Amino acid sequence: MSRGAHQHSVQIYADVRELAQSVAAFFSAGLASGAPAVLIATAAHEPVYREELERLGWEVEQLLSDGLLVTRDAERLLDTLVRDGYPSSSAFDELVGGLLDDVGARFPDTVTHAFGEMVDVLCRRGQHEAAVSLEELWNSLAWSRSFVLLCGYELDVFDPELQRSVLPDICRTHTHVTPAGDPRRLAVAVDDALERVLGTDEADRIAALVADEHEERVPRAQHTLMWVSEHLPGDADEILAAARAHYAAG
Repeated sequence: MSRGAHQHSVQIYADVRELAQSVAAFFSAGLASGAPAVLIATAAHEPVYREELERLGWEVEQLLSDGLLVTRDAERLLDTLVRDGYPSSSAFDELVGGLLDDVGARFPDTVTHAFGEMVDVLCRRGQHEAAVSLEELWNSLAWSRSFVLLCGYELDVFDPELQRSVLPDICRTHTHVTPAGDPRRLAVAVDDALERVLGTDEADRIAALVADEHEERVPRAQHTLMWVSEHLPGDADEILAAARAHYAAG
């Protein structure tokens, strides 16, 4: 992977075990080829990620001993990075960039797989702008380091306000977006909600408008939810509520 052409993915989750499956699969893909993993997680979530790695057949204590898995506490690391409410670029480069440098030096010619929860912590604190700033620091770091990154956000994708205020920036700062545990079920739920609330003709019209603007890195269903929340505020609550009910019903 060339520098400046990194993969920076995000998963929106409701259940940490759902996220843990993604994190473990992400790390496992790298570990299988000898690439190290950096886990920046909260103290509450780290055991869940470890358990899922063990379920996939990895001996976590051995990975830690070999240096193939390196862990940091997300909240403690944030305390050293945030200055006046925003992450310091110099502190981020020194601490996070330095960590990636150390790991990369021990395993040359590999691409480090990193997972980070610091942005999720900031978002849950209501510091959305600080979270976006941190995402942009990760993107800047990719110009000088070789790594792939996965982030997780505990957010409700069926909340119209989050679709207007938070999720557009999250989508903008990532190369790949997974808006729910079951993207196919979400797509069906969104299509059904549009038709149920607006009727077939209007639903088809909106689908065509979204298709004209759609970027492949953001799933169509997520793009549709953002579009409806921004452009149809009078109907957005009902559409997203209908999509939520359909998705929950499976």
